[in-house]
Amino acid sequence: MKKFQFLLLLSCIATWSNAAEITLDSCQSMARINHPLLRQAGILDQISELRQQNIETLNLPQFDLTARASWQSDVTKLALKMPGFAGPEPLSKDQYKTYIDIKQRIYDGGLAKKSKELEEADRLVSTQQNEIELYKIKETVNTLYFNALIIQKNLSILNLKREILNEQIKSIRSGVENGVSLPNNLDHLIGEKLLTDQQEVEFRSSYSTTISLLEIITGGSFTEQITFADPPRIGTVVNDELNRPEILLFTLQQSKLEKSEQVIKNTRNPFIYAFGQGGYGRPGFNMLENNFADFYMVGAGLSWNIWDWHKNRRERSVLKLQKDLISTNLDNFTRSIKMALKQEENNAIKILALISTDEKLVVIKEQITNRSSSALKNGMITSADFIRDLNAALQAKANLETHKLQLNQTMINYKTIKGNK
Repeated sequence: MKKFQFLLLLSCIATWSNAAEITLDSCQSMARINHPLLRQAGILDQISELRQQNIETLNLPQFDLTARASWQSDVTKLALKMPGFAGPEPLSKDQYKTYIDIKQRIYDGGLAKKSKELEEADRLVSTQQNEIELYKIKETVNTLYFNALIIQKNLSILNLKREILNEQIKSIRSGVENGVSLPNNLDHLIGEKLLTDQQEVEFRSSYSTTISLLEIITGGSFTEQITFADPPRIGTVVNDELNRPEILLFTLQQSKLEKSEQVIKNTRNPFIYAFGQGGYGRPGFNMLENNFADFYMVGAGLSWNIWDWHKNRRERSVLKLQKDLISTNLDNFTRSIKMALKQEENNAIKILALISTDEKLVVIKEQITNRSSSALKNGMITSADFIRDLNAALQAKANLETHKLQLNQTMINYKTIKGNK
């Protein structure tokens, strides 16, 4: 999986280096692949697998080796005095034993099975927590991508302004040389072109910063030839269902608590086990024989905690309260998301109204600029008047393009907040 992600990352970077255009979706995909948390998924799986294996060992035989040497102040004796019977040899006060205890669970009340289910539930919760952090990067990518788009549009408008100014400078310079235009008109136009160059420097600086941040987030490399494509226009999301990763996390947390409750319940079940012991020492199981001997025994046992002073009940009550906390957190999160969605809806309505006005302003300002251009060439107005009208027309155009992008960004943000894929 890691190798595939690495190859995909290299493939996308190579594609970007030669491509003339990049999309929002490709930036989102690469930002996810490049995020360090994505690499944690494999680590979490390995941790869970090791814990599962540890739980499985509970059903395997358990071996304990013990070696012991001791000296005691007294030993067992037979107080028998019979004529002609000397009795057994007295036991030595120094005693030695080495033995192995073997214990095998036969029935654990389903504890091992439920413990594995709890571990799996814990893995899913940890994985989903990572998914939430990965999802947050979407909003950052959206912001940076649309910032780059807006700067692109403004640079395009500045280029258009420069072309218009160059055309007017050429015309007015000819007029000055022929004595039909004032030098001040030419100086005003040249000064405005220099201001335009300054604005381009500022925009390109902001553009460079935005690109650098996107490169860090996506792990890609952007050349000057790359342009950012306008995302497809999307309509209003009609369904009210939230598909946020946080909601799935709350569900998984509830499930984990349910698994924990089952484990706690099963700890009260009886345990049945088989056991055995074998060893060598002095004395052996025959306590009256003062020699080193082999010994062993086998058997079965039952262990049952029949009274725990309501500890088990209190632990389950704690889990129930934790479930209530999760439900409260879910309600609070849903409320916050609905508030954020309402803000985006109102923002979209406002931008739509602005776009409607922008479109009318662009037509009017372009008409004024066209008339001013003709008037300037005929010496009816000064270049300062023309520059004022030109800036107003270009500003109206810039506002229209910016508002269109902001509307699309608002709709994409709406989808992102809602969780729709």
